[in-house]
Amino acid sequence: MPTASCGTRMSQPSNKPASSRLLAKNAVWNFTGLIAPLIVALYAIPILIEGMGSERFGLLAVIWVGVGYFSLFDFGLGRALTKLISERLGSGQISDLGSLIWTALVVLFAVSLVGSFLIATCNPILVERLLDINHTLNDEARIAFYLLAVGIPVVVLTTGFIGVLEAHQQFKVIAKIRMPLGIFTYLGPLLTMQFTPSVGWATGILLFGRMVAAIFYYRAACNAEHSLAKFIRPKRLFIKPLTSFGGWITVTNIIGPLMTYMDRFFIGAITGLSAVTYYVTPYEILVRLQMVSQAIVGVIFPAVSSAYASNMERFNALYVQGSKVLYWLMLPLLSGVILFGPEALEFWLGSEFHEISVPILYWLSIGWMVNIIAQPASVILQATGRPDLTAKAHMVEFVFYSIGLVLLLTNFGIVGAAMAWVIRVVMDTLALNYLVMRVLPVAKAHALRTIFVTICTIVFMAALVWIESHYFRALVLVAVICSSLAFAVPFMRTFIRKSHASSI
Repeated sequence: MPTASCGTRMSQPSNKPASSRLLAKNAVWNFTGLIAPLIVALYAIPILIEGMGSERFGLLAVIWVGVGYFSLFDFGLGRALTKLISERLGSGQISDLGSLIWTALVVLFAVSLVGSFLIATCNPILVERLLDINHTLNDEARIAFYLLAVGIPVVVLTTGFIGVLEAHQQFKVIAKIRMPLGIFTYLGPLLTMQFTPSVGWATGILLFGRMVAAIFYYRAACNAEHSLAKFIRPKRLFIKPLTSFGGWITVTNIIGPLMTYMDRFFIGAITGLSAVTYYVTPYEILVRLQMVSQAIVGVIFPAVSSAYASNMERFNALYVQGSKVLYWLMLPLLSGVILFGPEALEFWLGSEFHEISVPILYWLSIGWMVNIIAQPASVILQATGRPDLTAKAHMVEFVFYSIGLVLLLTNFGIVGAAMAWVIRVVMDTLALNYLVMRVLPVAKAHALRTIFVTICTIVFMAALVWIESHYFRALVLVAVICSSLAFAVPFMRTFIRKSHASSI
């Protein structure tokens, strides 16, 4: 981890829009920070399942969700802070950045305490009623969730520090902290498992890692923005722009991840925690494959926020070309999972996991590819100051998804849960691109093409499932890779050329 100091060596904020070369470099650093945990996960997950048992590992999977998902208690202020700082850097209005940042941090800390109280209060209900936990694990589960409640302020404040770093395009620093933290997410429980299989101890060491990471994020943020090094009295005038933008982001931050992760909670409640293990294992690997999209989307948001305030031509170029590059980079990865994932899963975890988890792997792979298509539209709506549209779409989706999840899970088991999730992300992708068409006339043609591409992608990915010949699978994968490179490289060159031309 970096050892940045809050002392006198401080970089001055730049008000220049990020160049295309910087965007590419930032994407590479984001990618680097996300790939190492994937490698460690491939090693650690089978050992954790064997050492802890499927019941405890299912509970640990829920805890992993909690450690990441409880950042929702930032109520969207982390993303709002990134947007507001990026806009000020883009327009050169940087005199009040210190007050803006400290206002956000104080509000973040206050709302995190509310989140801690809610989790601690609801702990008995969560353990004894909502989750179908074996009574022998009740004490471990209670301890784990109480520890999560204590750790919420740390997780929430970290989103503020990361928001400052993202706005300043400090993705190299973020990657240097994120990489060891992501690795520790798996190595930490492996370490405690050498002494005890208790999920409580595993949760404790996970939160210890988060606390250490938060310190390094803060010190790095001080280096990027010198006004953070010394407390500056918050100003009320910043509360409204933070909360008005962040309020709708909060709805998305709550409902979006809830729809992403609620399936495993429902599985645990309806079919038991052992079933969660068979569901969450392929899911975790697919989540880690999203490192490519996260690397690109993570740098596009502050860039398009800055461009929207100063250069609409560059804004549109980033949206259109970034969407195309993202699609063609992810298509071969997820196609490869469908074509050769079953064999890899059997080799990795054995025939029992293969038999139960392969149908889930197929469904989730299709769903994640569709979800990739939705990400640029979501970023654009937020960058243009319309997170309310995303939030409203998610509220409608949540109602239908909840009903569909219960019905399909009850009738088809954990495969039904995967089916419900795929239907939900298809609805989300179509809805968000329709909203982009309505809000941004300049992007209407691209959004309309995206809806057509979504339908074609679903048909193509589903067809891959039915290919039985290993030889033909290999030929198809090679063709997909070559086609993706043929499209992605020109799109990337156009992206760089247009971005560079518009920033001169």
